Amino acid sequence: MAGTLFELYGGFATFSAVVNSFYQKVLDSDELAPYFDNVNMERLMSHQTNFIATALGGPDNYEGRDLKQVHARYNITVPHFQEVGELLSESLEEAGVKDEDVATIMNLISGLMDQIVSSK
Repeated sequence: MAGTLFELYGGFATFSAVVNSFYQKVLDSDELAPYFDNVNMERLMSHQTNFIATALGGPDNYEGRDLKQVHARYNITVPHFQEVGELLSESLEEAGVKDEDVATIMNLISGLMDQIVSSK
């Protein structure tokens, strides 16, 4: 029996696919895509996959910088943070993550808002 959400849903294979789907949605968004101009998406997706893995009880391979420091220069707004959350939720649901587990994951993400949002 799987002990963590990371294990329950298939580990890196599943969450790598979720991250890929999520960033495709982000890059398709007229509002969000400009945040990612000149960003190495392959590197970002690797960091994001490792971050999610760690947050969901998987191996701690996350080597990214402090979230507040990384996001400060982007002046991310609350509406944009919320749109990102909606797109992540959609990607999780499409991957077969149960509603209650999507809610758990999104609760973790919403707890990071003060570290990511720096603009009204």
